[in-house]
Amino acid sequence: MSNIYKVLSSFGLSDNETKVYLEAIKHKEISPFKLARLTGIPRTTVYDVMMSLALKKLITIKTSQGLEKQQTWIIAKNPSILRETIFERKHDLTRLEVDIVDILSDLKGEYLAHENNAYMRFLPGIEGIKQAYSILKQLPPEVQIYYFDHMMPMDTLGKTYINQEVSQSLKGREHKKRVKTIMPLNDWTRHVLTYQYGRNKSYIDYHEYRYIENAVFNLAYDMYVFSDKVVMICAKDDEVWASVITSKLVSASFKSIFLTLWQIAAPVTKEFVEGLGENEFLREEKRRKK
Repeated sequence: MSNIYKVLSSFGLSDNETKVYLEAIKHKEISPFKLARLTGIPRTTVYDVMMSLALKKLITIKTSQGLEKQQTWIIAKNPSILRETIFERKHDLTRLEVDIVDILSDLKGEYLAHENNAYMRFLPGIEGIKQAYSILKQLPPEVQIYYFDHMMPMDTLGKTYINQEVSQSLKGREHKKRVKTIMPLNDWTRHVLTYQYGRNKSYIDYHEYRYIENAVFNLAYDMYVFSDKVVMICAKDDEVWASVITSKLVSASFKSIFLTLWQIAAPVTKEFVEGLGENEFLREEKRRKK
């Protein structure tokens, strides 16, 4: 019985409506007076409930002229009317949904006029890239970052600047592995990976690196996804710029793409990097410093 009450409540009946309806379906017809006596609901309230159930098409109200006064009878409809009503509501809700969609753009035009919760900053040139790196360096240690790493070349920003950025990022990191990094594995990324690992063995400890060895997967710029932001940094060929997108939806979308790729990517380990061999560029640098 408790489940019946719960379902009828979900259908939209109040407690009193449920009590009156459940009593009414037990009888071919029943008077308000008898309903009040059987349900314990005051007769004046029963009349209000009767009208409400009639409007919901669950009962019909019949009146007849007796010898002394008018008689009122309640006749419950077949309970199948409940399902028929649900089907009618589905059709009505579908029609309403179409109407709502037609006016949503107008309503949102008014709502979004005072709501700016997403925006993009374009940061051109080398100075723009440095601004983007500055934003990343100021992030609290506990912030989780999802990093698409194409391995920034030294051509534009210079070897000294790139190496300093890497060294600073490795210094004093108490919260290791707060950055998940995916990179394509190709000749260029092998070179950068072995070069930076050769400079500092902790290079692969700060980030949790994984790689995808597939020619189809290629990156032309770096992208950092965290919180509600996406930071893009490009310094390749004749494109030198950075951008900061603030958007929960854009960030969530790129995070989803990242985590999908993460499942198929392979981990970068000490054994893997050392198996790639010594970096020739680093070896030449060290030779010249002697």
